[in-house]
Amino acid sequence: MTDKTQDIEAVYAAIHGFTHNLMSEEGLGIDPLVVAAVLASTALAIYKTTLAEDDFNDIVDAIADSRGHVKPFIPPQGSVQLH
Repeated sequence: MTDKTQDIEAVYAAIHGFTHNLMSEEGLGIDPLVVAAVLASTALAIYKTTLAEDDFNDIVDAIADSRGHVKPFIPPQGSVQLH
């Protein structure tokens, strides 16, 4: 496994657990749509800051084009369902 793959998996696991804690009743109980909006906005801001304009537009298009491949949010193993 490459360092980049390990980084992606580590960040994914950390963000996944953090977002679950924000949304779960055992955590802060924040509306999942609010959490999703903040995460999406933050991701787009990072892309906008770090990419050239053409690359930014390409990634936004790629995100929109992948809407049919998005999977539901599955809480971390051993936790309670959100709804």
